[in-house]
Amino acid sequence: MEPVKGGNLATPPASVEKILKDAEPDSSCASWAVRFAADLDGVITVLSGMSNLEQMRDNLSYMKDFKHLTPEQKKVIEKASIELAKLPIIPCTTCNYCAKVCPMDIGISASFASMNMYTLYGNLGLAKHNEDWNVAGQGHKRANECIKCGACEAACPQHIKIRDELEKVAKVLL
Repeated sequence: MEPVKGGNLATPPASVEKILKDAEPDSSCASWAVRFAADLDGVITVLSGMSNLEQMRDNLSYMKDFKHLTPEQKKVIEKASIELAKLPIIPCTTCNYCAKVCPMDIGISASFASMNMYTLYGNLGLAKHNEDWNVAGQGHKRANECIKCGACEAACPQHIKIRDELEKVAKVLL
């Protein structure tokens, strides 16, 4: 499940994309994530969400006759993983399992998207506008209204420390 982290690895930050494209210019970034998952011991099925025909064709192009990753490809993935880990982004995939259990109706994933926008692009005004539009504008409560009950963290498949991240959002964006 979620080999492309809710689509986040299909369009990774530029520094990560460069590593993958330098190694295989004709391969999509998403293909690296799916092939990594398919290459793991014991995996017999990889579930990859697709939004259009082009994405389906891409998946079929490398999975129809799947070949295990070479040692060189594994090194590329390790290098890309190290680069990605340098970026302090919140690894939210917007599944919204957290939001379904939040008693305060906090706009968790939208707040995280706004914070990631600020982290990646450094535009505080745009991040605050995104926060206003996608949280308050949609009728959700803001990060600073979290009561820290922890229900969200128990539901999060990415094991994000949601309460801590919401505190950071409140300090930076509100």
